[in-house]
Amino acid sequence: MLEIVVVDALGTRGSGPPRPSCLSEGRVVNWDDIIEDAAVTDTGMRRANNQDSHAIVRATRPELWRSRGHIYMVADGMGAHAVGELASKLACDNIPHNYNKMKASAAVEAITKAYKEVGILIHGRASANRDFQGMGTTCSTLILLPEGALIAHIGDSRVYRVRHHRIDQLSFDHSLAWELVRRKHLSPEEAMRVVPRNVITRSLGPDPNIEVDIEGPLPLENGDVFLLCSDGLSGHIEDEELGLFAANFRPKDACRYLVALANLRGGQDNITAVMARIGSWIEPDTAQDILEHVDAPKPSKGGLLKGLMGLLHRKKSGPEPLKENIYRTAVCAISDEMVDRLSELVRKAQTHAIERTWPVDWTMLTTYRRQADDARAAGKLRSALRAIGEAIVMLGQAGRRHKKTTGAANLS
Repeated sequence: MLEIVVVDALGTRGSGPPRPSCLSEGRVVNWDDIIEDAAVTDTGMRRANNQDSHAIVRATRPELWRSRGHIYMVADGMGAHAVGELASKLACDNIPHNYNKMKASAAVEAITKAYKEVGILIHGRASANRDFQGMGTTCSTLILLPEGALIAHIGDSRVYRVRHHRIDQLSFDHSLAWELVRRKHLSPEEAMRVVPRNVITRSLGPDPNIEVDIEGPLPLENGDVFLLCSDGLSGHIEDEELGLFAANFRPKDACRYLVALANLRGGQDNITAVMARIGSWIEPDTAQDILEHVDAPKPSKGGLLKGLMGLLHRKKSGPEPLKENIYRTAVCAISDEMVDRLSELVRKAQTHAIERTWPVDWTMLTTYRRQADDARAAGKLRSALRAIGEAIVMLGQAGRRHKKTTGAANLS
């Protein structure tokens, strides 16, 4: 089952009053109006239930924002039957709660302790019930704080950042393949070829004494996009493709396109994407003109990013942000080659759908393909990519419906 959660630019789920403000440099500024985030989770094409969980927990008070920030999480459960589902849910329910209640601790100390407490909780559940043996979960957390982005991580669910047409993986995969490469026993190419990708070396649950990787706090820039995902997404989609959609579309659309693309490519596992964009949305086609206008002197209206950047660049007695660890990086600028590659995927998927009589709105699909071709011919690559994305969503949903009724495998 596909689940889509969208938090709009005011941080509300539906109607209601705007969130409170926080204080920065003596002024009252709003922060929720310039963070836009969304989440999509899906069972995929092969699994009967969804063992992924996710959480978006925004600070609701100024003092909570200053000390704890906004929290984004993805967890991928492991274990037979519903055991993995329970483990990931325990992580996403309890880690933000335990972290927020530790008011006297610094953020790094608090999130590390919250991870350890939940690891012990999951381990205790598994030890008390034979049916829960093997229960565990990966867990990756992004915390947006006044001093920058803080990442806590265990397992192989990933945290990416998209900035200036590059996508950087900010988390290390706790997997056998990555560990063998780090210890120089294998090259990356050898590891990909001979080592199973799903062998995890560290997770919450199996061992009550865990080591949590901490990255940051990392400085933020206007337009930064953070993507947290389970390996059901990153296992089917190249980094440059992840960055391409994250950079060019609002989070709610980028998440839809990416999850549908993972399903079209096989959907072997549960798929979850959580995305957060820093700064007001600016259509990429007009971004340069708007940024030049923004750079001109004008009265300040306030906002999260300005408060963050002021804190980051103001001289202060505390420690400087830690050096970034970028574990993988790729260029993700939109290109003719990338648009053509994805267009060819849609063409092949359409042929597959016709052969297997998927329930597709063929008129609408034809319209999307025509729009993509026309935009591509006119050199409007982002417009072409949007039409391709909508075609991917349509085909992905049709493939899911077909599999549900017939049990037939989808395009891989």
